[in-house]
Amino acid sequence: MSGRDVVLAQGIAAARAGDRPAARRLLAEAARRDPTSEMAWLWLSGVLDTAQGRSHCLKKVLEINPANEVARRGLQVLEAATPAPALIAVSAPAPPKPAQAAPAAGELPRSAAAAAARRRRPPTEAGAVTAARVPAGEGQSLLAQPRFWQALIPCLAVVAVSLVAALLVSGAMGPPPLEHGRVAGAALAMVSPSPHGTMRPTYTATATPTPTATPTWTPTATFTPLPTDTPLPTPTDTEMPTATPRPVRRQPTAAPTAPPAPRPTLPPRTWDPRLDVLGVRIEPVGIAEGQRFWRLVEARWADERQSGGKHSIFVEVLDFQGNRVVGQPVIVQWADGNVALAVENRPAPDWGVDFGMYNCLGSYAVSVGGAPSDRIVGLGLGTPDRPSFTIHTSFYLVFRLAQR
Repeated sequence: MSGRDVVLAQGIAAARAGDRPAARRLLAEAARRDPTSEMAWLWLSGVLDTAQGRSHCLKKVLEINPANEVARRGLQVLEAATPAPALIAVSAPAPPKPAQAAPAAGELPRSAAAAAARRRRPPTEAGAVTAARVPAGEGQSLLAQPRFWQALIPCLAVVAVSLVAALLVSGAMGPPPLEHGRVAGAALAMVSPSPHGTMRPTYTATATPTPTATPTWTPTATFTPLPTDTPLPTPTDTEMPTATPRPVRRQPTAAPTAPPAPRPTLPPRTWDPRLDVLGVRIEPVGIAEGQRFWRLVEARWADERQSGGKHSIFVEVLDFQGNRVVGQPVIVQWADGNVALAVENRPAPDWGVDFGMYNCLGSYAVSVGGAPSDRIVGLGLGTPDRPSFTIHTSFYLVFRLAQR
């Protein structure tokens, strides 16, 4: 299994365990490594805390697979959420101008008197008069008072410096992370990577493959030479020759051989004939004589009525005696990835592996790891009449250890 698939499997396991920070980190890394992974974007949308992030992930899922109803319903819920009311700044009212005393009868207003005095003065003297020499109460406006400008200019300078500092700090820090937002409770509750009431696939760590035993050297038989004939002595002429007995050679007898061991019988296979109509088939494994392998002994299909709303691939892995092999990895493959799920010790009637399907027929293949295994391909959602629709159906598979 590739590195990006391991990161995706770890992120899914963290999401199921409730570790949202670790799930966000792992699933985001999986989506970065493979931007076309539908499962990475779908699971990432379920662990984000902001509506903008969840909406972005669901849109990526729909770009990859426009027929994904889970992402479509989640995006509709997020778009229907009411945005928070905007805050409108209201400026404070300007302070009222102080009332001026009415001039006495026959007396010009002070402002008119000052203007008349300036007209009577020479030009040089009128130009020398500054706003600082005019008393504040002599009809002078607020903008013409020097104390007003002396207090206003430092305040404006402080505000300008603060704004420049804030812009520099915000540019250095970058945009705030998406985790600081909060989405309405309705959107978090409605959007889920699997439909309501469906058993979601549970990921556990892949079991470490057991090293294969190294064949030991078998000594070869040593050649033992047969005894050679001893030459007979040449008889000598005697008065009464006597016959010399000739030694009798005995043929060695062959050692009795043990009867050949009976050849193991493969367990029978149960096959649902409806699988042929769906386009599901078996790819038998090619092995040598006497080698152990995982044999698919049962395969059946549950239609929409029989599955009862479930949309999973249920798998059991048995040993020679028919007992469940806990921890044995089951490999599920699809077009752009795969995942290894360990067999869990669940009580009956639950199966050892439960993998949720989201794509149509012809999308998934299943085999067992750790040894050569048969492989069943062409699994997915849909019926013979509507093979391209995500109709909730299920598959039940049983693999058993056998010997050729």
